[in-house]
Amino acid sequence: MSTNRRQFLARSSALTGAAMAGAFGRFGIESASAQAADYKALVCLFQFGGADSNNMVVPDTDYAQYGLVRTAGSQVGIPQANLLTFTASRQGGKSYGFHPSLQPLKDLYDQKKLAIVANAGTLIAPITMTEYKAGINRPPNLFSHSDQQMLWQGLLPGEIVRTGWGGRLADKLASMNTGQKIPTMVSVSGTQVFNSGHDTRPFVIPGNGGVLLSGQGADAVSTARYNALRTLLGTGGGNKIFDGAASILDKSLSAADAANPYLTATLPATIQTAFTVGGTLLNTGLANQLKQVARLIEARGALGVKRQVFMVNIGGWDTHSNILTNQANLFGQMAPAMRAFYDYTVAAGISTNVTTFTMSDFNRTFIGNQTIGTDHAYGGNYLVMGGAVKGGDMYGTYPQLFLKGPEDTGSNGAWLPTTSVDQIGNTLATWFGMSAADIAYTFPNLANWSAGVRNVGFI
Repeated sequence: MSTNRRQFLARSSALTGAAMAGAFGRFGIESASAQAADYKALVCLFQFGGADSNNMVVPDTDYAQYGLVRTAGSQVGIPQANLLTFTASRQGGKSYGFHPSLQPLKDLYDQKKLAIVANAGTLIAPITMTEYKAGINRPPNLFSHSDQQMLWQGLLPGEIVRTGWGGRLADKLASMNTGQKIPTMVSVSGTQVFNSGHDTRPFVIPGNGGVLLSGQGADAVSTARYNALRTLLGTGGGNKIFDGAASILDKSLSAADAANPYLTATLPATIQTAFTVGGTLLNTGLANQLKQVARLIEARGALGVKRQVFMVNIGGWDTHSNILTNQANLFGQMAPAMRAFYDYTVAAGISTNVTTFTMSDFNRTFIGNQTIGTDHAYGGNYLVMGGAVKGGDMYGTYPQLFLKGPEDTGSNGAWLPTTSVDQIGNTLATWFGMSAADIAYTFPNLANWSAGVRNVGFI
């Protein structure tokens, strides 16, 4: 069969139901508990909708300019007295403040387990404001939700095959996961560009419970149907398209069979304890997704994985109106869930093996609109969390908050990024243990930056 045909068949993932698995390496049938020693995981938390990070990290030393535009002017700002203040040595020792709903993450920053990457965004190459206004090296379709989501997730403009950098990482990790029973890439966020590689497909799991085919239950009839389907998939149809699709579905079901005992079992004590805050088990959508990730990490030895990439998400960040109330609610869900997940990794003895990072469509305008909200913008601030993170500092360059200033691409405070997605990804992939050749495959735009700045240094 030709390579093109194999790729076509591997991409016929609609046939697989909720769990998708392509050519993700060799499935083993023996226990692989010995592989747990050399284990690392990346967890991507995507904030769908374009999170306003101007209110996530606020200048304290230079609050006057922020307050002039956001608090006194547009009524979309955080009062200085409410900020959770911290210092950032890489920003000249200046003081900044987290949003007041981010206390659990502020504590991790103080413990040097959480870092901030300032003014990051989608870039093809380093870009000046002159080049931006001339359209040179300017990414396509800025300020569009769908386009910028795909670019953050690693879509390469002009490529016929849609892949993301999480999937391309997974393409190169098969040799490290010999004997794996589930794919390297696991999504609790459905099928996204980030998850898809040239040769691999993600294992898509729900936010709660195990992976089931549509209509599948635990009754005798459902069991008989399921067993009949597995038998049918093993018969072979003599047709390349049928056999290819059957192979994809069979691998998906095998992955589900391997993972479901861990996804449906009573919540392990290490996870239960970490996600119990104030005597109550966190039950938000994001917390439940991270519990699913923790379940599979707990089972890493039995599932035969030494490198894993996960994707979770929290939506609702398209705050064109009522931003202060909406953002407080969203941060109030995000911060406890992230902190609980970190606490789980500490309890499990793998805090230095698991790194969580945030992404979003884009930042939002510095100036507010008439409905007490903010609109689509560009460069923003992002978080990286984990025991291996060189936390307690802010990397990159925090923008000057001047409307129509040197970093404003327009007139409403849409900052031109100074750190790229590729630089962030390269920093994470280097920690992950990927070779220079594999990193070049995963982040081909990275070659446009000089070697000295390709690693941001936060891990």
